[in-house]
Amino acid sequence: MKPHRLLRARGVGLAAFLLPILLLQCLSHLPAASALEATFTPNPADDVSKAKGGDGGPLPVSLQQRKQLLELEAAIVNSQDPQATLSHVAQQNQLSPEDLVGMLDRNRRDLQESGQLEGLVGEVNAAMQAGGGGGGRSVAGSLPRRILSLIASIFMALFRTASVQVSRNPKQSTLLGLIMACGILAAHNAPRNGIVISSGASPSFFRGHTTLLEPPVDYLQQSAVTSWEKGDWVSSLPKPVEAKSKGSKSKKKPAQVIGGVGMTRSLGVDTSNAEEGEVTVDTYRDKDSGYQLVSTAQTLVTLGEYDGEGTEEQQEEAIDCMLESITAIFEERKFSEFVPNAHSLKLRSFLVASGDEEESVTEGAVMAMKLLGDFGRYGVQPLCLSYEMDGEDEDESTNHCVAFHTLKGGHFDGELRFLAQETESGVALSVTLAIPKGGRSPPVRLAESMVSALAHSMAQSIQMRTKQTLARRSQSKAYRVRASGRASKKRHLRYEQEKAQEEMAVERKRKWKRNNPDAGSYRPSGHRLRSPGGGPAFS
Repeated sequence: MKPHRLLRARGVGLAAFLLPILLLQCLSHLPAASALEATFTPNPADDVSKAKGGDGGPLPVSLQQRKQLLELEAAIVNSQDPQATLSHVAQQNQLSPEDLVGMLDRNRRDLQESGQLEGLVGEVNAAMQAGGGGGGRSVAGSLPRRILSLIASIFMALFRTASVQVSRNPKQSTLLGLIMACGILAAHNAPRNGIVISSGASPSFFRGHTTLLEPPVDYLQQSAVTSWEKGDWVSSLPKPVEAKSKGSKSKKKPAQVIGGVGMTRSLGVDTSNAEEGEVTVDTYRDKDSGYQLVSTAQTLVTLGEYDGEGTEEQQEEAIDCMLESITAIFEERKFSEFVPNAHSLKLRSFLVASGDEEESVTEGAVMAMKLLGDFGRYGVQPLCLSYEMDGEDEDESTNHCVAFHTLKGGHFDGELRFLAQETESGVALSVTLAIPKGGRSPPVRLAESMVSALAHSMAQSIQMRTKQTLARRSQSKAYRVRASGRASKKRHLRYEQEKAQEEMAVERKRKWKRNNPDAGSYRPSGHRLRSPGGGPAFS
């Protein structure tokens, strides 16, 4: 080894030996230090118990964490069961519900003192509304609320667009708004009253009650009843006028009264032209006779497929069913049940109380017909019962007769009569519309359409009712026959069984006597009949 390297190695070893000695010498000269004692006293504010008045201790300084505590509080309050939610959250965080409530209250107070509460609460509410806060349990995040919010936003967008359009084109926008308002009003009134154009009490250029669309029957009846309650049921017929028939030189013959209630009593109907399955209409205008317009539609109702078939008893039953059907149709006033075009004519009859007594009633009716009203729309014609009679009252050939006269507020002035008469071929049905001189009359085609539709509907109703009655009676008879047959069969079977049992008993007794020589000579000893306490024996 070289000399200089040897000297360097010895110097390093000497320095390592002397350094610890120098450190010990320096520490020995330091002043002596006394021992320090530290004690820990818990802060009462860290306890949430009510006895010590604590509030949960220190909270995190991070503003984001405080905001999360506010969100947790809002989620608990807006939940369906806040108490259960509070317990669940406290259990998940290994806290008691009281500790969690104290922490949330402390957080709210600290934020309120620092002035940051309102801003953070606003942010939390906005976040909950946008994202359906509370896991979908809050009211703000419910599905109906979202739908309402969507509808509200759509309406707000439409409103803003409309505002811009109104500011740019005020005239066109106003016209469009009026059209939309009219459309909404029409959509609201159409199913209720058919959009009333005139109620009959409008200015003079309206003839009577008119609706734009087909009016519901309930509305027609309600409007007529309301008019009755107001005392507006006034006959629109002209005053009665006496009119003599042409070519009559006899002074003893009474003059015919035309006008007034019941004027159609004297109108006759020629039933010779009535044909089955067809409606014939006869209309004439003759002011000299006192009538401005008389239109009569008639048809013939027969037994149809039941005519000439079956026994005499079955024929009589079919005739009785048809007569019962005619009576039911007239009593129920089913005059417009089968109108060819159901939307062209409606007729409903009803009763209203006319006094304090229960039996004091007045019958009214209301009819709505297309093209009868103003501007070619639906016209409403109020009616009132004029008279009703059957064959027992006056004419034996007249089965039933019902007549209605017009009231004010309608479109024509006259009387409408429904008549059923027996003939050799069947029953002739006729509907007559009579307009006296001085009264308003509908167009001839409209009057003919009215009476022909009503006559066709009456015939269809009677035929349908007759078929239904015959079918029900046939089914009832078949059921009674089947039931009677089953009962007779059961009685016969029971008789046969009883007879067989009796024969078997006789045969068994005969064989027993033949095989047993002591048969018939056996007598009981009487021991079994002795009383428990002793007594005579029966022999």
